[in-house]
Amino acid sequence: MKLVIPFVVALFTACASAGPRPVNVATIRNQISGVIRAESSDRTITSMGKVSNERAVVYTTGPTGGRQEETWVKSGDAWKLEKSEKVVTN
Repeated sequence: MKLVIPFVVALFTACASAGPRPVNVATIRNQISGVIRAESSDRTITSMGKVSNERAVVYTTGPTGGRQEETWVKSGDAWKLEKSEKVVTN
C-alpha cells in the first residue's frame, strides 16, 4: 500500500500537466497593440475574436469610427497583419 499511493499521485500529476496550455489573450492583445502603435498608431483595438498562440482575430476602430476585422499571425517572435476587412454595419 505504501508504494501504491505515491504511484497514483505521480500518475495524476503527470496527466494533469500534459494538457494544452491556455492562451493568454491579454498578453497577445498588448503585443498586437504595440505593433499597431509602432507602425502607424491610426487605430485602437476594440475587441478580440478567436485567439490562439499563433493566430488572432482583432477588431479595431479608426479615428473616424470605421471598424475593421484584422487577422494577425505570429511569425517568429513578432505579430504580423495578414489581412484586414472593413466591418459593415447596417
